[in-house]
Amino acid sequence: MPDLSPPRYRHFVLRLWEERDAEGRHAVWRFSLQDSQKEARIGFKNLEELVVFLDKWMKDSSENNSAEKENFPCS
Repeated sequence: MPDLSPPRYRHFVLRLWEERDAEGRHAVWRFSLQDSQKEARIGFKNLEELVVFLDKWMKDSSENNSAEKENFPCS
């Protein structure tokens, strides 16, 4: 039987900022996500870490379709 529940969604606030070296030149970009439904926030050293986290979060969320996602890590 098809799942007639409404599609799931989650809002995250994405922040990104540039860090510079001692001479003021671009060094790296940093990222953080904050779950808009909670106070939890997690930081990422690079874009790859952010993408890996979101990919895992979506897979875990799909596997736990009937339960609210409660394991958003805090930093």
